[in-house]
Amino acid sequence: MVRKQTDRMAAAAPTDDPAVAGIEAFITQVTAMSRLPASRRRLRRLAQIDTHESGIGILMLLSRAGPLSVTDLARHLGVNQSTASRQVAPLEEDGYLTRTVHPSHRRIQLLALSEAGAAACERAHAVGRRDIAWAIRDWSAEDRTRLSELLERFTDTWAEAAIDQGLTPEPMPADHPKAGA
Repeated sequence: MVRKQTDRMAAAAPTDDPAVAGIEAFITQVTAMSRLPASRRRLRRLAQIDTHESGIGILMLLSRAGPLSVTDLARHLGVNQSTASRQVAPLEEDGYLTRTVHPSHRRIQLLALSEAGAAACERAHAVGRRDIAWAIRDWSAEDRTRLSELLERFTDTWAEAAIDQGLTPEPMPADHPKAGA
């Protein structure tokens, strides 16, 4: 017998709420813009990161998630291990990534940001922060603070529900109840 798992994200609220539609439009716009090849080229140019199209995404993922095996990286990117290995190779050659041995599984190597990789990510984040500062340049300090607080609250709630539903491609912390499920 298959047990149904409650999807509290899907059942939580009505979808005809205009505020929900506005938030969805915001997320759709930000996602679409960040995926444009021209946006990625601009980011690489302004942050002075000389790498291939998917390289910046790999660096930023490792910046968020910490060291990952090629298998975990591939899972997050939605590609096979061979493709992930090909995408990682030039990042290693250019000095953005290092490999270390997993502390408890000696046969597994972990990819991590080198000093150059961490600096590249910081430059990319700085570009993003400048873009955001430009977009809200005419807002009051109170409006900027309120937006930041609301987005943080939304992000925390969204992430918690996504993890509970097993919807995170990044490895879950080992002590999370859904880890290994």
